[in-house]
Amino acid sequence: MLSALGFIGFFVNVKSTFAQQCSDCDCYHLPMPETCLTCCRVATGTITSATDSSVTLRMKTGTGEKDRTFQLGEKTKKSGTLKEGASATVYFREKGQIAAQINLLDQLQGLLVPGDEPNPPTPCPVPTSALRVYLGASVGWTSSNEATVLTIAEHPVLSVRRTSTGLAILAKVISDDGKIVAEIVDNRFYVNPNNFFSIEQPDRHSLVVYDERGTKALDIKYLNPLSVRVLGEFRFPGASPVIIAPDELKMGGTTMVGGCVGNSPSLIVVQ
Repeated sequence: MLSALGFIGFFVNVKSTFAQQCSDCDCYHLPMPETCLTCCRVATGTITSATDSSVTLRMKTGTGEKDRTFQLGEKTKKSGTLKEGASATVYFREKGQIAAQINLLDQLQGLLVPGDEPNPPTPCPVPTSALRVYLGASVGWTSSNEATVLTIAEHPVLSVRRTSTGLAILAKVISDDGKIVAEIVDNRFYVNPNNFFSIEQPDRHSLVVYDERGTKALDIKYLNPLSVRVLGEFRFPGASPVIIAPDELKMGGTTMVGGCVGNSPSLIVVQ
């Protein structure tokens, strides 16, 4: 277990060789047996309804929104009272859509806290109260508290969610052969032990992830309550890499300097 400045990393232990049914997997606490890795999933979104037996999330996708309902069992754990309009993360067993753990975003610890740095220059007008995501010399913005920053081949690769207590990050680092080799869910860090990754948190506002080549796969900073800066190199099999550098944004053969997009389902979309 790694703990630094409120950021907690968890490493998956895949040495377990005993057979285990999905019904026995709690899908939340780690280390997790290898047999549970194919059973467990995570979903994030806004609660649209909650009863004693189920909860429905409205989730953002690369092309819009969709609702998904999860069943609550006797062993389902909740970090607070489930209520309509609350942002939540559901850890669930795919078979039966049974929720193992439901975390309300505003109850989480270890989120990035906003700094007090000024907003960088923007290439276009941005609403004063909008959440800004700076992507090199370009900027995306949303009037909500969450943004899907990058979608590649219809797969959300990077998203951010803002709460009164901090910024939650959801990210997938994907190898060229399509395997998820590292994943961040609400700032919990999961690593495939067959790949080498390292993480740094220079301060309470920042998070940096290096891949096995030593490349910055993700460099994110919560500049101030209204602004997030994202850098990094993002890959997905069959798609051109997306490289967000301080002064430009590269997508295959296209280089963008000074672009602007607002209130889109995904700020960057790569087919």
